Amino acid sequence: MKFKMPKRIINIGLVYAGLFGILFQLVAFVFAWWHGISLQPSWILTLAAPLLCILSGIIPALQLQKEPD
Repeated sequence: MKFKMPKRIINIGLVYAGLFGILFQLVAFVFAWWHGISLQPSWILTLAAPLLCILSGIIPALQLQKEPD
């Protein structure tokens, strides 16, 4: 299965929102680690929402706007 960047605006928005969410979570993790703040044990699960956004923008079966062929 080959993935390519979507062309419809909603799908592009989902992909970029997901990428921003992952970047934000990683920056927050580094900040907490740097300052010695302990995170909740399941902090890795917070990456699920951005990953779902990315998948919803890339995978044709999950897209809100169907991409043209």
